[in-house]
Formats: sequence, structure tokens, C-alpha cells
Amino acid sequence: MSTAILSGHRVVSGRIYLSAWGIGWAEAVLDVDVPVRGRAVLTIADLTFVGTIMSGGSIPPGRSSYTLAAGFGGWGKIIPRKSYANDAGIKASTVLSDAAAACGEQLAPNLPLTPLGSSWAREEAPAARTLEAIAPAGWYVGEDGITRIGKRLVRALALGSAVTSIDRSRGIATIATESIAQIVPGAVVEGLEAVDVLHEVSPAAKLRSTIWGAGVAITSRRLTALTRIMEALDPDRRFRGVYEYRIVTQDLERLNLQPVRVSTGMPDLQRVYVRPGVPGVKALHALGSRVLVAFVDANPSFPVVVAFEDAEGQGFAPLQINIGKPAILGAARMTDTVQAGPFGGVITGGSTLVRIA
Repeated sequence: MSTAILSGHRVVSGRIYLSAWGIGWAEAVLDVDVPVRGRAVLTIADLTFVGTIMSGGSIPPGRSSYTLAAGFGGWGKIIPRKSYANDAGIKASTVLSDAAAACGEQLAPNLPLTPLGSSWAREEAPAARTLEAIAPAGWYVGEDGITRIGKRLVRALALGSAVTSIDRSRGIATIATESIAQIVPGAVVEGLEAVDVLHEVSPAAKLRSTIWGAGVAITSRRLTALTRIMEALDPDRRFRGVYEYRIVTQDLERLNLQPVRVSTGMPDLQRVYVRPGVPGVKALHALGSRVLVAFVDANPSFPVVVAFEDAEGQGFAPLQINIGKPAILGAARMTDTVQAGPFGGVITGGSTLVRIA
């Protein structure tokens, strides 16, 4: 198995998710129960991922699991509103630098100097909203933890027999190689330009990399016309599916989400309602865990979280679960606190807190 290390500790299984724009994420399961906090470095084969621990902790038996966000974990934080005024023009670099300082992230020095006008207002919102306003789908947090404005470098890779499968109709290729540092978004493999990249390593399988491309261009005029007709007849058709998202931050009972794969074309979502399918349940979710999002009645303005990670997923256990009934159903309320482990119904003294009202 390829070497995988998280801050000096051996990784049993790990994943690194990279996208053409936005924040990269990583997951790692260690073969020891050891606390890892703050800044951390995950190395898989020859690829180094510099990030910040967003969630994680002990898992039985005697192991630990962590989720990392590339960079300093700050772009999902809410930053205060701020207004700018300058008759000579407000530089984009000024607004971006202020947003990065407010959330604790680090920007590469080559920031755009484009004037934004004589006045500009930053809203109170996740810091990444400022990035999207100035450089929509044109920024990313690199594997080194530095945020850059602009597109990733596009370059062809000759991987030969390392490409084990390729589905051009869906724009997906699977690669098996021990050298993955160059397999990042922007890499062109067999004519397919990578938009999303997933590197996985586990005891049961060798290192495997999967890329998702932007799709195959339609060169047929008839197919192009048919596509436009379908879009006109059903403009909301892409909102009829279920999409995988990642929890960036939690805002009271709602979630701020980022698509796991930006190649789906789905946007970031803010303050999304949670409908877990079980009445009377709410939770404090682990940041970085993955969820499934559906759009009620295919309405793009009504996304809801409908499912969470399976028992083998790293975000399976929330930090806290609250089970209760509305006060209107009972004159008196009594809350008991139960410490429960992240797996099964056996109390193991783990970190998940269950409140029964």
C-alpha cells in the first residue's frame, strides 16, 4: 500500500478531494487513537495536502479519524459587513485581502488590481462569498494551503497504462499509479481535462485516483438543438436529482454547503434546511461531513438535506444529537444527557452527545 501519513501518524485509509475551484478537502483514518488539532499535513504517496482539522476524534477500536479543509479552514466563517468608498476606484486586491485577514486565510501575492468602482459593500456572510463575488468559479485553495485567484494550470499528462478505465460519455477516468502529485484539476488525461480529482488509499486496495471532467463537447448540430429544446421544455431538470454536498459551516439549525464535485455544475448553498426523515431529531453536525441534497418539487430555491453519510463514512457520527418534542405537547420538560459512542447502540464513552427530552 502507498505510504500515507497525517502529521507524523500512519494513515490506514485516506482520501483527498481536489476541485478546479473552491476549497479542497481530505479525510484520514489513523491506526492509533491520537488527538490531532489545528494545522495538519496529510501526505499520500508524493502528494502533500496542507490543511486544518475541521472535525474528528476517536473511533473504536483504538483508532482516530479526521477531516481537513485545505488552507486555514476560514473561508466558511461568517465575516462582518464592511463598506468601501474611493473616488479613484476600489481595488479588488484590497477587498480580497481584507476578507482573507478577517477569516484567517492566506492569499497568494498576485491578486487582481481590477477596480470595483467607487464604492463597494461586503455583506455579512461566509468569507468565500466575497471570493465568489469578485472571481466567480475563479479561485481555489491549493494543495499547499494557499488561496489563489485565477484558473488552475492546464497541462497534458501522459500516463499510459496507468489509466485503467475511461468513460468519455460521462467524463470519468480511473488511474492507478504511485505518482499522483501531478494529477490535480487542470491535468488533461487522454483528452479529458480534470475538473474534480479524488485520490483514495486503503488497506484493501492500492492507491486509486479518479478524475471527473467537464464533459464531452457536443459537436452535432442536431444534438445541440435537441439539448436546447429539452432545456426549454424542462428548465429545472437538473434540480430533479440528488447531489452530494459537504458541510462547510452550521448556522443554527441550517447548513452552509459546498458541492463535493464542482463538475456537477451545482452551486454552493447557504442556510439549507435539514429534513433527516426522522421526526423530532436535530444535530450538531461534524464539519466536512458529506450529505445528500434534493430540491423540493425541483425548485432551485428550496434545497433540503435529506440524508447523511453511511456507517463507513468519516462523517457518520455527528457531534451532538437532540431528540425531543415541542413544548406545546407537554407542560413540563425534562432533559437527560446520555453519552454514546459514534457506532451502534452500545455506550462507549465517545464524543457524541444525545439529549432525550
